[in-house]
Amino acid sequence: MPVFKAFFAIAKKRRNAALIYLGVYAVITLLLSALSQDSINENFKASQRSIAITDEDNTDASRALCDYLASIHQVTTPEPGEDTALLDAIYYRTLNYAMVIPEGFEDRVLAGETKDLVSSLTIPGSSSSQYVDNQITQYVQALQLYLAGGDTIAEAIDHTDHTISDLPKVSVTSFQMSDADTNSMVFYFFQYLPYIFLAILFAGMAPILVTLNSRDMKARTACSALPGRTRTLAMASGCLLYSLGIWLLFLLLGLVFYRKAMLQPYVGYAILNSLAFLLFTTALSLLISTFSPDDNVLNMLANIVGLSMSFLCGVFVPQSMLSGSVLAVGRFLPAYWYIRANNMLAGFGKEVFDLGFYWKCIGIQFLFAAAMFALTAVAARQRKGLSL
Repeated sequence: MPVFKAFFAIAKKRRNAALIYLGVYAVITLLLSALSQDSINENFKASQRSIAITDEDNTDASRALCDYLASIHQVTTPEPGEDTALLDAIYYRTLNYAMVIPEGFEDRVLAGETKDLVSSLTIPGSSSSQYVDNQITQYVQALQLYLAGGDTIAEAIDHTDHTISDLPKVSVTSFQMSDADTNSMVFYFFQYLPYIFLAILFAGMAPILVTLNSRDMKARTACSALPGRTRTLAMASGCLLYSLGIWLLFLLLGLVFYRKAMLQPYVGYAILNSLAFLLFTTALSLLISTFSPDDNVLNMLANIVGLSMSFLCGVFVPQSMLSGSVLAVGRFLPAYWYIRANNMLAGFGKEVFDLGFYWKCIGIQFLFAAAMFALTAVAARQRKGLSL
């Protein structure tokens, strides 16, 4: 009990760091909710979407396609060199679709080609991107049908425009979860938890363990009648309660922001996923604390480990936008498997939910946690031998 009480007495003195990260994450969640409110994986209707078109061909056929899309959607023409801005706009869902019509488009249409006529940048698997892709394909195929019948390009465009305008108006419904706006925001809430857990436990819990593992504290405990096993059990209990307390605080935060969506059965999978990563983060904090780093080193490690794992594994940037080499490195980190499971649950990046693969992701995270606990035990024994 003395060690257990000492753990939380130190935690009370260091609560400010944890509270700061809690406040920062609450603000981030509110911002994501505001940005995503009307645009993330929504139940889709055939309505105007936001499209950016770059026409590098500038021929009758390419201009006709642009005019057709402009008659349905909100079309803008980006300035040269705005690739990064387009990526940001698509990531934050202020733009639904970015398209480039390359040079030679009209020649390829006249030649009867149908594949890769245009290049596009979208949210993979979204109903909006599929809808626009279908419209482009529909228009090009109709145009080629009239060309095959002997029309000139001008005649084919005129006939295609009349044919398309006479088609019945349809609605397209995304076969995803109900209340999809809120559901998607729930999974964005879970997506950012790895970075937050790493930051809070490194800044809040690791310094407590460093203090308890200091030479003076160990010597004081050794002079008492407290067995070493009891001391270890008390520290482990303190770590468990501290970590679970942080975890429950964030679940409560999610419940406040998303309410009914957090009570849906499928969110239970996301909660278990976050618990698996929490266990790994706790084990990693224990491992780091055995080397007794000071607060500056802990803060540096929190930033290095948290940011590098977040960028390599798809926390801050969707995995669908990361290169193969980056993902190859990310596979060796538990956050990669956390995000893969979260992507499957949310339907991000064309991920289809597979229960078997979900349990594989959970199992890999538990294996990482077990490896960290084993390394912690080895490191503690070696340092104990050195201190003797």
